[in-house]
Amino acid sequence: MTTKTYEKIKKEIKQELLKEFIFPILRDVKDAEGEYKASFVKRVLEAAKEKPKYVYNSKTFLRKIGYK
Repeated sequence: MTTKTYEKIKKEIKQELLKEFIFPILRDVKDAEGEYKASFVKRVLEAAKEKPKYVYNSKTFLRKIGYK
């Protein structure tokens, strides 16, 4: 078997494996709870860049959110 023939067979097998096994798995992978809206993701990423407004303190947290 020549190197060229070997490479051709190797390429065909790789393409067949991708087509039969990998692509169907990737196509069916989704979040069980659904997909996030693009607008929501954009707002969250923008908010993450902002400077925090509050510093978390476990002793005063409930008062800050109006629980007690």
